[in-house]
Amino acid sequence: MRHVDPAVMIDLVEQKVRKSERERCQQHLTDCEGCTAEHESWWTFLSGLAPSNLTDAPTELLNECIAIYQKPEQQLSGFQKACVLFDSFLQPLAVTGLRGTMTEARQVVVGTDAFDVHLKVSGKESNQTIMAQLLPKGYIDVADAEIQLRVPGHAALLTRSNEFGQFTLKAVPSGPFFFLITLPPSGNMVQFSV
Repeated sequence: MRHVDPAVMIDLVEQKVRKSERERCQQHLTDCEGCTAEHESWWTFLSGLAPSNLTDAPTELLNECIAIYQKPEQQLSGFQKACVLFDSFLQPLAVTGLRGTMTEARQVVVGTDAFDVHLKVSGKESNQTIMAQLLPKGYIDVADAEIQLRVPGHAALLTRSNEFGQFTLKAVPSGPFFFLITLPPSGNMVQFSV
């Protein structure tokens, strides 16, 4: 018998050959090492191209697996107070400023149960700028939070945080700062003073 044609070998691998021809080809493959090697290489190649028999896991099982690793959304309750974790004016570093210059900016970190507030107060006492960011500790949305700053004897300053929790207040007068932050959509409030 002559060697098996490559097109017939492909049909043989894909099981598209009639029974009588398949038996004849199988007999030849047992006798011919060259055709056996070629058949095995076609089988390896074509089995790699075959579609996967894998199916998706059931939706219910996927949801259970996702729930295992999801952190529950923190629920803030009503009115919360915060505490100052760091204040560069109260806890000066051994080396102040960079390259031998004194820094005029005050760095303050305030902590709450749900988020931290990083504040940088700079400028002259009568016209200060506060740049800040709300950094959530969990899955709390801090975008579009309403920030109210009260300085005794002056009108309140209002602003909102951006999608990253950042906000800036300009023309802030000197004096103690009283912050009131309201988180949407819950309306929960956090108060602290610096």
